[in-house]
Amino acid sequence: MLFRIARGYILHPSVQLRSGAKIADIGAGTCIWAIDVVRDLDFPVTVDAIDISMAQCPPKSWLPDNIRLMTHDVHQPFPSSLLGTYDFVNVQNWLCIWREERSQLLIRNLLGLLKPGGFIQWSEQNPDANRVVVAPGVSTSTKATKEVLSFLESPRKTISFEWVSQLGERLSAHAQVLAVNRYESLSEHQQLWSIGVLQACEEFASNLERNGPSGEDVERAAKLRSSADKAAIEMLNGVAIHSELVVTVAQKEST
Repeated sequence: MLFRIARGYILHPSVQLRSGAKIADIGAGTCIWAIDVVRDLDFPVTVDAIDISMAQCPPKSWLPDNIRLMTHDVHQPFPSSLLGTYDFVNVQNWLCIWREERSQLLIRNLLGLLKPGGFIQWSEQNPDANRVVVAPGVSTSTKATKEVLSFLESPRKTISFEWVSQLGERLSAHAQVLAVNRYESLSEHQQLWSIGVLQACEEFASNLERNGPSGEDVERAAKLRSSADKAAIEMLNGVAIHSELVVTVAQKEST
């Protein structure tokens, strides 16, 4: 929802689709984007909502008939039956999915889904642009919220966010980049964005525990959770994290 509010659109204005278009929503999560796009477009489309797990998605019987659910690990090659079959691929909110050492394979996997001339739209919150803000007239501690940002900004072996700002450059090696747009969070939405950051902290902590079983990583995960819990209290008192959304749109070359 917040991504849509920040962007002001479901599909970027540079994207041109026709009736009957086939769409892939990769990392579909709750399927909210897939639901929005089939409801909002004034022509029929079909959407394949793809994720490693459908645990967050509503039951199939509650979804529009033109949404199909599929499970797949995006770091693995897609089935050959899906390659080159989509007019549009949507990707968003992948901060906890991206792995730098697999990034080139990941981009090739995603672009391989597109038909010649197909579009990819990638929307990500940019942690490197985050900053702590306090509501006017409020006097309160921001210590824990700054600790959360300090973790997100610190050097990491397995987690880095430079790629968010580099997506245009990275996609340009394989497709024509049509737009790289940045949207700052509005003041009335900053606390909602902040809740999203705290939810991401839990995922980061879980990833540290899974991917780095050393005592140091487990300790860092515990400290992050502690800071996030305290930051949540600060946010009730008027503290927030000012965020930036980066939307990158590219088109696969026609043959």
